[in-house]
Amino acid sequence: MPDKTPSAVSGFYDGIFHYYEAVNSFLTLGLDDYWRAKAAEFALVSKPAVILDVCCGTGALTLELLRLSKGRIAVIGADFNRSMLAKARILSPEAQFLEAEASHLPFPDDSFDALTISFATRNLCQGGNDLVEYFREFRRVLKPGGAFIHLETSQPHNRFIRLLFHAHSKLMISLVNILFPKTKAAYNFLSETIATFHTPEELLKIFSRAGFSKVEVLPLTFGAVAIHKAIK
Repeated sequence: MPDKTPSAVSGFYDGIFHYYEAVNSFLTLGLDDYWRAKAAEFALVSKPAVILDVCCGTGALTLELLRLSKGRIAVIGADFNRSMLAKARILSPEAQFLEAEASHLPFPDDSFDALTISFATRNLCQGGNDLVEYFREFRRVLKPGGAFIHLETSQPHNRFIRLLFHAHSKLMISLVNILFPKTKAAYNFLSETIATFHTPEELLKIFSRAGFSKVEVLPLTFGAVAIHKAIK
């Protein structure tokens, strides 16, 4: 996928939203549900009243936040893709969803107790976009002391595990391309973003540059995935 502009990335999701959850489960051997549950636990530690789930897609993390909180909190999901949002509204009718660009969130300063994002940051930094600017926008809408929970693929420190992880990703995506040949360009793009994304240490620096403090990192599954928690 040579074009990595936001509109091109949105078009990528237009082609896969019908079976997005099933393919994610296949690619991760079912571990994506566990990773989101851990991220939701992190987000709920401080007992927030209202959470913004940015780049929510079909609402998988939004739904997990509602499930673990037993519906006691308000969760707003925001995404720029209408097709994904339409499916999110079906899967998580208890949540509020709206169409919004992650770079210009339609909320006043200091609006949310916590903000989450899962498996979407790789897309934000495509096409030369600066993650610092996105993170500053996320920080803007958080209340003082609010938590930013970031779940994303990572780069394992162990070289052998890192090579194994990347080989697994390429193999699984190749299988998906065989099953769904029309999405080949989209999932090849996905494979590229996994291989080139930041290390946990590089992300720590980006959080700091965006003005966050008290950044914690929780590696999962031998470092193939990591949760970062930062405080405004």
